[in-house]
Amino acid sequence: MKQNPTPNPITGLVHVTGEPDTGKTTFALSCGFQPSEIAFFDDDLKTQSIANQLKEAGTPLGYYANLTKDTIGMREIDFHNYVMNEIQSLKGKGFKVLIFDTWSRFENTFHPVVQKEPQKFKQFFSPNGTFKAMEIWKVSFDYEARVIDELLQVAPLVILITHLKDQTIGSVKTGAEIPDSKKPVVEKSRLRIWTRHNPDGPAPIGLVLKRLSKVTVTESGITPINVLPRKVNPCTWKRILEYWEDPIGDRTPSDNEVPNDFEFSILDGVLTADQKDALHINRIDADLKVREDEEAKKSALIAARQPKVEFSLDDLIAAFGEDEVKEANNGTMPETVDEIAAVTKTLMG
Repeated sequence: MKQNPTPNPITGLVHVTGEPDTGKTTFALSCGFQPSEIAFFDDDLKTQSIANQLKEAGTPLGYYANLTKDTIGMREIDFHNYVMNEIQSLKGKGFKVLIFDTWSRFENTFHPVVQKEPQKFKQFFSPNGTFKAMEIWKVSFDYEARVIDELLQVAPLVILITHLKDQTIGSVKTGAEIPDSKKPVVEKSRLRIWTRHNPDGPAPIGLVLKRLSKVTVTESGITPINVLPRKVNPCTWKRILEYWEDPIGDRTPSDNEVPNDFEFSILDGVLTADQKDALHINRIDADLKVREDEEAKKSALIAARQPKVEFSLDDLIAAFGEDEVKEANNGTMPETVDEIAAVTKTLMG
């Protein structure tokens, strides 16, 4: 495998999204490595011609899979297993970058895979159907994160490309667009870029959704440094690596590095969507924790059916809920010791 004399120092997960025909695939391919150092999963058809050109020139890609062609007729589980087998076969081959264009179809297989065999990923699920459904979503996100880690075992730099999708709230389209990706890509990415058409040249404008950082060691210890501004123009790897050598840090950005009003609306909308996604997952976690605590408390109370054991009002509310406690006390919340004892007997038999 021919080695690049000046390798790209940036590693980790990079997520590229944005408007159609802004050069997302070209941006990914021009990351600074030789074709033989690149593994490319093509699920968007457009890269086949580039792969053919490189092959005819005697400089083929180190690995190229046309998933659209190779997986015709495959349903979700079969498609997932096919891609996972390919990923496993690439480990230890010395690739410097893995590109997956686009990630969305494969990403949408994680949930059905977990849904088909949930016990393969988590031993115990809530008996409550609603909570179990939430747990399956959470486990599918954890599984996707593990697969992203496997991609990083194939190559130290992984670039996932996605299109945009309509934003919907309550099944109603808002008119805005957001990246077609899920929580693990948002969380695990080291850099996220939204590409836009550039009126001043062929290279796109890059709006930075998640800023790249690097660390330096000073007398005060480890200090993180912001590498990029919120807007990179032109958005090329050459420009990004210039910022890597001379980070923006805390300096005031130039006019060319500041998004205009429309671009700010894109950043605000996307960041808000990401935050809502994270909040939704946190809410699921919190609901599951409350449910588990309530079930554990109720089990403890029921198991301890001994006449002399006393329970507090808080214990009864945690186990049975305020409504049941009030109903057992003729519609009012018990206050005296005798009322709490009577309610305890009523509820526990």
